[in-house]
Amino acid sequence: MKKIYTFILTFLTLSFNAQMEGTWKIIPAAGSLGCGDQGQGAMNWWSNSSTDTATRACIFDDSITFSAGGSYMQYMDGNTWLEDWQGVTSEQCGTPVAPHDGSGTYTWAMSGDTLTISGIGGHLGLPKAVNGGEINGGAAVPTSISYIITMINGGNGFHADIKSAGGGSGWWRFTYQKTGAAPPPPPATYTVTFNVHTDSIAGNVSGDGIYIGGGFVGGHDALLLDDSDGDGIWSGSTSLPAAGGHFTILNGNCPDYSCKENIAGEPCADAGNYDDRNHLLGGFSQDTTLSLEYGSCITPGTSTGITQLDNNLSVFPNPSNGTINIQSVHKLISVNIYNMIGNLVMVKDISGNQATLNIETLTNGVYFLELNSLNGSILNSKFIKK
Repeated sequence: MKKIYTFILTFLTLSFNAQMEGTWKIIPAAGSLGCGDQGQGAMNWWSNSSTDTATRACIFDDSITFSAGGSYMQYMDGNTWLEDWQGVTSEQCGTPVAPHDGSGTYTWAMSGDTLTISGIGGHLGLPKAVNGGEINGGAAVPTSISYIITMINGGNGFHADIKSAGGGSGWWRFTYQKTGAAPPPPPATYTVTFNVHTDSIAGNVSGDGIYIGGGFVGGHDALLLDDSDGDGIWSGSTSLPAAGGHFTILNGNCPDYSCKENIAGEPCADAGNYDDRNHLLGGFSQDTTLSLEYGSCITPGTSTGITQLDNNLSVFPNPSNGTINIQSVHKLISVNIYNMIGNLVMVKDISGNQATLNIETLTNGVYFLELNSLNGSILNSKFIKK
């Protein structure tokens, strides 16, 4: 009898494996996401409406791929649905937040009707739903999550159920359909190096060290920096999604972010995202190095956020949220504007000694001006968009 049960389980597993392979998306219809406490698949607590398919379109266009070799991929195209526990002030579409950003290495396996996705951040549906609880209820991000799978629509769709909601008393259900599309490319990533100067810290650096975390980098302890040479500059590198996002600096290892730097009101702080840093918003297209001052938007080695590098050049108003005026004793022919990581964000031809630039479309932060003059000289300055 044991051999018969083993054969049946093996047959079911192989059958499910064949059906699961391919690329899937959440069905863009009412009731594709929901939770309740009246049994598996119940949605008496909440379910998405037909309107949600438009207002939350960023989750309905996410895709997942189960490969025949056992690897699992999540593709979010730089935009997915976020909830407040992920560091945003309200539920909204936004840049995926690590480790639920599809950048990890994930595998999948079936045992009977149970699907297990392994790898920190790998998930179906909403990332907060884990076995026996929800992350926004205090649960840690697990190394694997298991779902009960029910195939529907002749194998072209499936329900994924997980006993998770309400501290384990309720169920979440996510309903997917096969797209038939080829697996999308994995999101681009680049190495970002952080050099944090700590001379401005009042008191000592924490014995736990300096961390980069939050936003799209990950949790409070995502990247521990190093100062083994004792020069007060803490450094470290990590691979991050090219789509970019927010981050912060922490003086110590504090899960409640109580040791986070305070840069409120400064140009590199985003008041709409807990005053996290905005240096990497808008994305980047190459390996990047950031030189930062803990607790300040001032460039390390300068006394102010704005440095006037040529007495014959004037940039005003500074800071500005709409336009800046440039005046020079030299006749100018063009201006290049670079963001803090060196990406060229604007080019404008100039004819004369003055110009007005519209900077409304730029993300808030510090920018570098490179002005080319008719006599061949180059003038440099900075301005703040706020």
